[in-house]
Amino acid sequence: MSISDLNSIQFGGLLVLVAALVLGLSGMGLVLYSARMTREAVAKRTSLIHPSNVLLTRSMPAAPALIRSNLRGSEERERHEMIRLMHKYGVPEARADSTLTIIRMVLIVSLALVGFLLARHFLGSSGSRAIPMLIATCLGMTGWFVPSVIIRKGVARRAKAVVSGLPDALELLVICVEAGLSFEDGIDRVASVIKRSRPALSEELEVTSADLKILPSRELALANLAGRVDMPSVRSVVTTLSQTLRYGTPLAQGLRVVSAELRNDTLVHLEERANQLPTLMTIPMMLFIMPTIFMIVIGPAAIHVIDAFKH
Repeated sequence: MSISDLNSIQFGGLLVLVAALVLGLSGMGLVLYSARMTREAVAKRTSLIHPSNVLLTRSMPAAPALIRSNLRGSEERERHEMIRLMHKYGVPEARADSTLTIIRMVLIVSLALVGFLLARHFLGSSGSRAIPMLIATCLGMTGWFVPSVIIRKGVARRAKAVVSGLPDALELLVICVEAGLSFEDGIDRVASVIKRSRPALSEELEVTSADLKILPSRELALANLAGRVDMPSVRSVVTTLSQTLRYGTPLAQGLRVVSAELRNDTLVHLEERANQLPTLMTIPMMLFIMPTIFMIVIGPAAIHVIDAFKH
């Protein structure tokens, strides 16, 4: 190995260290900025707790609150999922954002170093320094988006789990309401019953129950549930329940109608998936089944033809 090769390796390693240092300092800055914004948000919420503000909130109609809750986008749902995942590992809600930023910085530095070292190993020391740096940069940028992709998949998986258990939960809620329990007590009972079989739906119902006890309006609590899950079936259930509670329709009847609609939607979805099976099975049949059939059908005739030409 010549002196120029050693110098190029040292220069590449120095660039990687400088990039890692810059990323680390940027991560620390983001963590400090996140902590400051969290303190400012807490101070703003604390300043809102005032008797005049409470009276103003009670005098306001529920429609603007419902509109604000329905306008929550995917970022809010991803943040809820991120907080829930962090809570499993003992990270408090106030430090969830900073912890996610630290994880991203660690992934960026780790993937950049791994990409640079692998590129130098496979390309050799005689190759150009631009290609390893380009690979390290691409892998580092990938490390920033990996947590977001994981969180989005977790949001989608959790929403599907909530929707799949919603018809059974509504039927249990019908039984609770017909037995004489109130709407709030019925949700508490259903959440405790399905906690082991449907943990995602149980958590959402527990949060909704807490909202029903704290918030001034039932419609606002139900709108928060629709905003957290953001699925068409959940929005349909929330709309029906809000209208039932607002206009005095029998609650058990409304819940039974919504449960029947969800069952029908599930059957329609299953029929759609069943109708897609022939199309999905075309490629596997062409790759795996049809060659085997051709070998079974044409194989003996081909062997006889080969034997005939040999003789």
